[in-house]
Amino acid sequence: MGGEVVRVLVVDDHPALRLGVRVMLEDQPDLRVVGEADCVDQALRLLADSPAEDAPDVVLLDLNLGAGPLQGVELITRLAGQPGAPVVLVFSAYGAAQEVFAALDAGAMGFLGKDVGAEALVSAVRAAARGESVLGPVAVDRLLRRMRGGIPALSRREAEVLRLLVDGLSNRQISARLFISEATAKSHLTNIYAKLGVESRGAAVALALREGLLRVG
Repeated sequence: MGGEVVRVLVVDDHPALRLGVRVMLEDQPDLRVVGEADCVDQALRLLADSPAEDAPDVVLLDLNLGAGPLQGVELITRLAGQPGAPVVLVFSAYGAAQEVFAALDAGAMGFLGKDVGAEALVSAVRAAARGESVLGPVAVDRLLRRMRGGIPALSRREAEVLRLLVDGLSNRQISARLFISEATAKSHLTNIYAKLGVESRGAAVALALREGLLRVG
């Protein structure tokens, strides 16, 4: 995002939590909360009606919006693939493996538990706005517990790129770490997505951890 302000839409059905999140985020000069919603329908209306200068870059989303832990996945699914749609960062007390998988497979950029501190939340919002995958300790723990075999035919370089993707590195950071161009890094990611049958960084991370793909095939 460079020096620009990151605009955030907070979606949670607890008013006190929304207020707390707003205070934490707006304490930072580069973050601004442009709206709050307590359900999927309200969030979609706000997104549709927002003027360009208030269009959010990041949706900070609780999965449980009063109708079950996967209610928020509906919003992720609705936004996935829409041109210009904001990225979704899940911020939820729910962290069972099935919720983590569902959110990331639907296209969420990351998953944080509500037990993270203000500094971690702020850093995660900034990272998500830059297009980087974000996984909090709870999500990592759930995903690692579900790692299995199932190794796709990844090349050694693709496996290295996938591991760095899981570590949360951006395309630029991956290219610097492996001493390759950013275009080459993007090409490797395209091949990885095709082999894994996924369409997003979050889904690739979820599948890699779930199926134990961090070995060379």
